[in-house]
Amino acid sequence: MRKGNLNLWVLGVLLGSILAYTGWTGFKTQTFLMGKTGEISGKVIEIFPNEQVQSYSRKIKYVYSVGDSYYVDFKKLGTKDAKQEIGNDLKLIYSIRKPEKNKVKSLSSTYDNSFGKKYYTTYENGFVELRLINGIFKYQESAKGGELIHDLIGEYKIINDSIKFENYVFETEHECQNRPELFVYSPNHRQLVDVDTKRIYKRFH
Repeated sequence: MRKGNLNLWVLGVLLGSILAYTGWTGFKTQTFLMGKTGEISGKVIEIFPNEQVQSYSRKIKYVYSVGDSYYVDFKKLGTKDAKQEIGNDLKLIYSIRKPEKNKVKSLSSTYDNSFGKKYYTTYENGFVELRLINGIFKYQESAKGGELIHDLIGEYKIINDSIKFENYVFETEHECQNRPELFVYSPNHRQLVDVDTKRIYKRFH
């Protein structure tokens, strides 16, 4: 056997061994390849239904923060993974050097549905749709023609008759300067009032 062919053969065996080891050890090897890592919690902010089994999601979208930065990523779910809903917590391993690189360590099943409550308001130049789902808010502001202006996702907390928004993630290019922060419930909980703008949001779901 020629020396050149021998080197190629050795290289092929080495690469094959690495790939086989990676497949065998799974998550631990993937984590090792990320370098120095840390562990952090995240939140599921979107689920993508399984067309064959409607009661289960086939993919999730989640968010986590490192320092002052937020990162959004996706995970495909396997048949052995627990059913996921918006608002569920998850544990992540992330790269200290490149925080956008991460692996889902574990999932939770805190909530059993993602229906939530939906509110709506209009104003002179457009309209806003607001959804509250298991501690996650989704705020979408659109112009009259339907163009999406602001798309905000974050967490909310209910304090007595008020709802406080925090931990914003911006899904559109233009950051909302007048971001909603505090709402007050009407006595029957069918309406929300933005404390800053005084806009009234009517519940329709």
